[in-house]
Formats: sequence, structure tokens, C-alpha cells
Amino acid sequence: MSTLDDFEVFYQKITGTTSRLEKEAILKSYQNNETVKEVLQFLFDPFVVTGISKRKLAKKVSLICEKCADLHELLNYFRTHNTGRDEDIAVLQQFTADLNETQTELVNGLIKKDLTLGANEKTLNKVFGANFIPAFNVMLAEKYMENTAFVVGKRFIITEKFDGVRCMLIFNEAGEPTFFSRAGKSFDDMVELSEEVRQLNPQMVYDGELLLGVDKPIDSADLYRMTVKVTNSDGIKKGLVYNVFDCLPKADLLNGGSAIPCEKRKTMLSAELRKVQLPHLKEVPILYVGEDTDKIDTLCDEYTNMGREGIMVNIADAPYECKRTKNLLKVKRFNAADVLVLDWEEGSGANQGKLGAVTVEFIAPDQKRYTCKVGSGFEKEEREEFFAHPEKIVGHIIEIGYFELSQNQNDDGYSLRFPTFKCLRDDKNEISMH
Repeated sequence: MSTLDDFEVFYQKITGTTSRLEKEAILKSYQNNETVKEVLQFLFDPFVVTGISKRKLAKKVSLICEKCADLHELLNYFRTHNTGRDEDIAVLQQFTADLNETQTELVNGLIKKDLTLGANEKTLNKVFGANFIPAFNVMLAEKYMENTAFVVGKRFIITEKFDGVRCMLIFNEAGEPTFFSRAGKSFDDMVELSEEVRQLNPQMVYDGELLLGVDKPIDSADLYRMTVKVTNSDGIKKGLVYNVFDCLPKADLLNGGSAIPCEKRKTMLSAELRKVQLPHLKEVPILYVGEDTDKIDTLCDEYTNMGREGIMVNIADAPYECKRTKNLLKVKRFNAADVLVLDWEEGSGANQGKLGAVTVEFIAPDQKRYTCKVGSGFEKEEREEFFAHPEKIVGHIIEIGYFELSQNQNDDGYSLRFPTFKCLRDDKNEISMH
């Protein structure tokens, strides 16, 4: 049986059930099948990038190339040829030319790396071993308002908080750059940035936010939507600026973090970016370094009043941790509003049998009424109480916190970003966007 035939049989089995336990049992039956394990590693390893997207796959090329003998050889080819050149497209199209429709879709899904099995990296590592699929994790921030005491007496660094698309720049062994989302998915066709960043040190990993470059200041919510539209597009991505706030050795990232203190990492980053001076690559500037916690509120208010999202507080001597940590804190101001609860719904998962969310009505700047769902901010006891007695919240005014009120991209309506339940307001009977 060929490599492809073997994997096809496995694929039919694993996708033929929705049971998690049955999927695990199927995976366990393949523990000694090196062919299937090789394909699974190729598909799930976040650091394996092929450069082949749906758009590129649809491109017809007439180049003649040497045909890969089997799936094993094809996967090895794309491990090292991952820029999406016409030659690479030709290799894939030539390989699938003699396959049936089902096998062609299977191979294309593998090379595009969007083939779904109904199993994830955690399940694969549980079955095949802890390091079967390497983890892709970035440093994530906790909330400052819940950790104010943690900062007291410590030297910290303040930078602006960008409301963009989190992005990690990593170079492969051949020195080719790839931009990854925080979930480990690659952004393809980053033509401008990919060309510029080749001047950086390929042994380092760079962490930052993608934002669409604009000629004049724009509301953070609108800029975020414009940025996402570009990064999610299936085509060449231009006009993006990579705002870099951290860096660490690639070897450290692969080992789960870096012991290099934050302040030293930022110094390294600043020196590197000053050396290259690239138009689409910008250092996130440091706003303050010291121990004066009053600066946190002052700078947060300043940047919030400018229409920015807020600020970040970095503990100066902290390592880079590939997890959510108090050594990195986000500080932003939420607005408050009194809104009317129209309906409710049951939760799922841990909130099954409890309140999941409520639908609320609010008033926008055009003085019209709009609705949105509020699902966060409820305590466990509140979820249980409101589920048992929905009349205690439906038809009532509640106070919510929200980041900002923004206009929808596809219509003239409005939305509330990150609405969070605060409390019932039985002392009020009307909507107020104070």
C-alpha cells in the first residue's frame, strides 16, 4: 500500500466518527504506523509552512518539473520549498494529475494545511507523546486592574497597546521568513514585509502587531477591522505595518521561553530595528521606564483620550514566557452603559444548565436602538440564579462595561466591543449610554 493509500484509509476512519474517544482509539491503533505519523506531523506542526494557499492552488502553471514519487517525497519537498513559487505549484499539480478526485482533495488539503480531522494537537500529543507536535505559544497579558499590587515596587516599562493582529515573525532553516498568528497559523503572501524583514537576524524571533498603514489617525476599532480584512484575504497583502514590541532567540521560543530580561530584549530589538530602518517595520516606542505606578493611569488616560486602546505594562526584569502571565499587563478603560435586557439563552460547556448570555438593547449615536449579546462578566451564582429565574433579568436594566461603540462594516448599524455584565440596575428603568 502506498503512503497516500495508507493515509487515505486512516482519514476515512478518523473522519467517520464524531466521538472523541473513538478518534483517540483510532489514533492509538496507528501508534506504530510511521507513514501516518509522518503525515500528521506535517499537517499539524505549526512551524511547517508550505506557502500554498487556495488562491495559488487555483493558478495554472505550465512548468515542467520532476515528479515526486510518492506522498512522502512530496511532503519532504514542501518542507524546504515553502515560498509558493510557480515551480512549487507545478510540483503539486503534477503530483495530483493522475489522482482521483478524493485523493486530489486530500493531498491539496495537506499541502494547504487546512485538512480537518476532528482532532487537535492536544489529542495527538496525548496519544503519540508530549512532543509529537511542537507547541506554538506566545506571551499573553493579564489584566492590570486585577493585578495592581503585583507592579508595586517593581521596575516596569510602559508601551502603547495596539489593537491589531498579533503576529510572530519566524525564519526557517533556509532563512525564509514566515508570519504567524498567535494561534500558529501562517499569513501567506506578505510580499512587502517578507522582502523587508530578510535584513533582520534570522536567528531571532520577532513579536508584534500587524496594523494597516494609514496616512492620518483613525479610530482604533475601524483600523482593526480594516487590518483584519487585509490579513484574512486570500491574496497578496500590502500596506501592512509590523509594529514590533519584543524579540527573543528562536531556540528559546522552541524551548518554551527566554530567560533574557524584558528590558534587555527591548534594547536588543531597538538596536536591530535602528540598524535596518525599514518602512513597514516599526518599533513600538517605550513611553516610560521606572517604578512610578501613577504613570500607568496617567498614560492610559492619555492614550485612551486619543482614541487608542490603552497601554501595556512590562515588568523590566521578567523573562519571555510562552503563556499568559502577570509579567505582562494590559491596561485599558472601558465605558459604562445602562442597557435593557430583551432575552436570554442557555450556556454551553461549563455553563450548560446556566445562563450563557443575554441580548440587550442600547442606543447608538444616531439615536436608534440596536442589540448585542452580553455573555461575560457574570459570576457562577448569577448564571445559576438567572437561569432558574430569567424574569429577574429579562425586561430589566443592567449596567455593562464595554470598550467602545463602533459602526458595523457591512451596514449602518452599531456594535459594542467587548460588552461585560457589571450589575443589575433596578433603580433605573431606561437606557443610558453614560
